[in-house]
Amino acid sequence: MVKDEDALLVDRFKKGEEKAFNELVKKYMKRIYYLAYSLTNNHADALDLSQEAFIKAYRSIHRFRGRSSFYTWLYRITVNICLNHLKREARKKEVSFDERIEVAQVDWWINPKKALENKELQENLTKAIGSLPPQQKAVFTLRYLEGLPHKEIASILGCSIGNVKANLFQALQKLRNKLKGYVEG
Repeated sequence: MVKDEDALLVDRFKKGEEKAFNELVKKYMKRIYYLAYSLTNNHADALDLSQEAFIKAYRSIHRFRGRSSFYTWLYRITVNICLNHLKREARKKEVSFDERIEVAQVDWWINPKKALENKELQENLTKAIGSLPPQQKAVFTLRYLEGLPHKEIASILGCSIGNVKANLFQALQKLRNKLKGYVEG
């Protein structure tokens, strides 16, 4: 069996080559930041949480067994850190939406990521996504903003595909209700 590049880097790091982990960080730094930003809608929090995810991965990589890809494992760490952060913030106060998601415009049911460019829709959609419970927000973000398949989302969140689908369905229902003026039918 041929190992992928990430698995080789993980093996090199486990053997004491620090530079190998730095290569993994460089490879995934932007993607992890954007995932954290998609979940928090806050630049400073996304920077902190993505850094926290890499620190946690660094400290626990000796427990990584390769049952999933390194990328999936790192996404799971990041999502869990972000969900915990959102739960803490929800207890403190309502999540702030001072910063906006910026992406390209089209019919949002077909491509929600591109629909966010319309400024008014962007603002309302950002607030609507932000108001979702953390698990539904994570599932929606991973599916529609990150484009991941149900199976990979289930692996990242450590739940069943059925649970992913149920959370996605509930998230979409809530978003439809909150965005009635933008949604046909």
